[in-house]
Amino acid sequence: MEVETEVQNQNIDPEAISRTPDGTTATINRAQKVKVFGEAAREGLEEEEKKMKATSSKKFQKPTLGQNVRIKIPDIDRAKMDPRSIIAIITDIKEEEFCELATKLGKLKVLYTRN
Repeated sequence: MEVETEVQNQNIDPEAISRTPDGTTATINRAQKVKVFGEAAREGLEEEEKKMKATSSKKFQKPTLGQNVRIKIPDIDRAKMDPRSIIAIITDIKEEEFCELATKLGKLKVLYTRN
């Protein structure tokens, strides 16, 4: 309640007041607040990334050389009578994450991940 009375008496923006660990109030300018919130958001996204990678690792098995995989063809890239997917074989694994794939007609230009 002390913060509210200080703000009312001194006409200070209520969003610019913050409590420090020792219980006193400090004025924080807008740039500092943006920086603090940005850092907190980045940390939250990094934690979420770790959770998503852990979930993906549990859900999908690690690729092995010679394993058959199915690649879905986007609706835009196929005609009505074309197959919805193609079968490919893993020919090379790069950086433990990206797979080089080959079909009957040759190697694919793009590297794929396991999900």
